[in-house]
Amino acid sequence: MTKRAKTYLFLGMSCAALAIYVWLRPDEIRHYTVEELVGLTCGELGEKHEEVIFAYHDASIAHYNRTSAFEDDLGLPKEEVLPFVILMKKVINDNNLNGFDLTKPFFHSASVATPPLHSEFFAEISSICVTHPDLDAIEAMRQAAENLNVMRDTATP
Repeated sequence: MTKRAKTYLFLGMSCAALAIYVWLRPDEIRHYTVEELVGLTCGELGEKHEEVIFAYHDASIAHYNRTSAFEDDLGLPKEEVLPFVILMKKVINDNNLNGFDLTKPFFHSASVATPPLHSEFFAEISSICVTHPDLDAIEAMRQAAENLNVMRDTATP
C-alpha cells in the first residue's frame, strides 16, 4: 500500500472510532451541590429544578434514539438529585425541624412512604415560591416550616 492509502485508511478509522465514541457515550447531566443552590431565589431554584428534570428526559430520548429502547427509569431523575429536595434537606438539617423527616410518610401509613416532592412541606414551599419568586429559596422553606408548625422553638430547652 502506498503512504497515501495508509493515511486515508488511518484517518477513516479514526473518524469512525470518534463517531462511535460520540454515539455511545452517556449523556452528561448537570447535578447541583448545596453550595451552588444556596442563595438562589425561588424562581432561580425552579429553573435549576426544571433543568435537571429536562436533562434526564433528553438523555432518555437520546438513549432511545441510539438503542431503540427506553431505560428502566424512563428518564426520571432520582429525587435526591433534584435541586428543591437538596435544599429541603439542608433546611431540615440546619433548623432541626421538629418532628419532620422527608423519609417518613406524609400519610400515616407504614406501608407507603411519601416522596419528598409529594410531601406537605414541598406543597407549602411551592405555594410560597409561586407567589414570591424573588424570595430567597431557603427563606421560603423556613416560612413553609413555620406555616406547618414544624419549626423548633429555640427558646425551649
